[in-house]
Amino acid sequence: MATLTVTDDRLRQVDEFAKEKALSREDVVDEAIRIYLGGKRAEEMNEWRRNYEARRGVITEEEIAEEIRAYRNERKRVT
Repeated sequence: MATLTVTDDRLRQVDEFAKEKALSREDVVDEAIRIYLGGKRAEEMNEWRRNYEARRGVITEEEIAEEIRAYRNERKRVT
C-alpha cells in the first residue's frame, strides 16, 4: 500500500469517473497507471525501432521477434 497526493480537483475527477463506471477509486488509479506505463513502453519500443532503422535500415518482423527474445532472456538473467 502507498499514499499518493493529488489535487482536490483531480480526486473529484477520479471519483466521478469511478462512479460512472461502477469502479473503486483504487481500480481507476490502477488502470490509469497501467495505461500510462504501457504507453511509455510503446514509446520506448518506437524509439528503439527508429534508432535501429537509422543504423541498419528497415527492420523485419523476424528481427523484431529476435530482439524481443534477446531482451526477455537478458531480463531473466538479471532478475
